[in-house]
Amino acid sequence: MGKITNGILGPISGKIGNLVYYNVNGKQLVRKLGKITRPPTPAQLQNRKEMKTVMQFLSPLTEFLNAGFIPSYKERHKTAFSMAVAYNKKNAVTGTNPDIGIAYEKVRLSEGNLEEAIAPTAEMAEEGLKFSWLCPADLDWPANTDRVMLLAYFPNLKTAVYLTSAAQRQQLTETLKLAENLRAEYMEIYISFVAENRKSAANSTYLGSFNEV
Repeated sequence: MGKITNGILGPISGKIGNLVYYNVNGKQLVRKLGKITRPPTPAQLQNRKEMKTVMQFLSPLTEFLNAGFIPSYKERHKTAFSMAVAYNKKNAVTGTNPDIGIAYEKVRLSEGNLEEAIAPTAEMAEEGLKFSWLCPADLDWPANTDRVMLLAYFPNLKTAVYLTSAAQRQQLTETLKLAENLRAEYMEIYISFVAENRKSAANSTYLGSFNEV
């Protein structure tokens, strides 16, 4: 967007339409934006498809990512979503254009220095997925009050069901309720923990899949 300095008769700077206005040594100059005529390289096409794939995967998970990726002081200019995109594009995208996919076992949906889930399991129950984990009896406060984060992602539906602050770590179990029509769908499962004060999280743990064809 262009702007006019020193009033309505002052010089213009910035982009207006397909023209870019700028000032050099006190002179008002303008140039027309050129068009890229060269076809994209294979590397550019690969990068574009990888970015599109990871963005499509993570977009339904924004609230979960906001709870699980907590920018540090050094990362204060970043958003939780951008941190998740950067990690998963580098580590969880697989294949060669046009056959790009997500390696779900390599996905990270939360990140931090809290204790990861210890011996976590998930099983299908009457209302949905029942998760269990261990918590050492001597685990000091506040670690034993960390809140569990649970997520089921449905690749064929490109949607997810999740909880971002459920049972405490010391409670050892929680159920992620699923609508009846979702219980037979193919799903990928994850668990993590977030501090009670929401200022830190654990790295997420992949628990496998259900109903994969």
